[in-house]
Amino acid sequence: MAFSASPRLIDFHSHYYDAAWYPSASPRGPANLLRAWPLLTDIHAQLQAMDEAGIDAKVLTAPGSVLLAPGEPLPISLMQRINDHFAGLVAADPEHLLALATIDAFHGDAAASEVERVVQTLGIPGICVDCARGDRYLDAPEARPSLETAAALGIPVFVHPVSPVGLTERLARMGHTGVLLARGTETAASILALLRSGILDELPQLRIVIPMIGAAALLFAGIANQDYASDGWQGGPPGESRKRLYVDTMGYDSASIRFAVELLGVEHVINGSDWPIMPIAPRRQVEHTLTATGLTEDQQAAIMSGNVLRLLTLQHVL
Repeated sequence: MAFSASPRLIDFHSHYYDAAWYPSASPRGPANLLRAWPLLTDIHAQLQAMDEAGIDAKVLTAPGSVLLAPGEPLPISLMQRINDHFAGLVAADPEHLLALATIDAFHGDAAASEVERVVQTLGIPGICVDCARGDRYLDAPEARPSLETAAALGIPVFVHPVSPVGLTERLARMGHTGVLLARGTETAASILALLRSGILDELPQLRIVIPMIGAAALLFAGIANQDYASDGWQGGPPGESRKRLYVDTMGYDSASIRFAVELLGVEHVINGSDWPIMPIAPRRQVEHTLTATGLTEDQQAAIMSGNVLRLLTLQHVL
């Protein structure tokens, strides 16, 4: 089926926080987070900026790491508070807002119960998890219940970067790009740990979305094909398992998007910017980048909104 000439533009990787969730007046963290904080916490200003930029809708996400000291767990009560608030915002403006529930996957069965609640009670069709907590990645046993529940419910899991202690400070001398490199490296490591664990083979319904800054996982999964059978990898060849992943367009570099499309297929690439932490990506920029990538109009429409809507359509519940 062909898409219309003017498909909707939905930003999958976009953030919002209620300032009341944060324990102090302003967040810790890099300068770009501090600069973005007033807009991050003002949904009305975000909606106005989206309208001016030609963005039809955004997916609300509030990764827990922004609210916490490194390695600190996100309380279940705060998770529930965030998710209830998101459900209310979406109900009030379903034309412009969608949401992913905030889940601290490292809470084990308690986190899995919250995954069930957000889908079955709140109708939120996906979850956002931090890629790591301290030295633990998403292959940790305590993270498995949330992943199993997400797979059973048929909802996507957006794996969001965190800033690894030590590496972030070392690379920060290169400015924001260095910080992104550290965060992307931690994301890629967590995804490689998932691939190594074989969980994608065990849970064929599990759909994992990563930001473009974590795309090194795609490269190293292919490299691991050379010796995966003798190097402790579970499941099938990682070069095949990686094709199950989804990636966003963060950075809007046509060569990077072309790489993702050629490796994963256009149906596994989704529009996402990391706004308002990164600059807003207006329609004209998105269209220009996707055109430069060499995609057809139907392929561009799939990335702009079709793939997001397919991911965030509830298939079934437990």
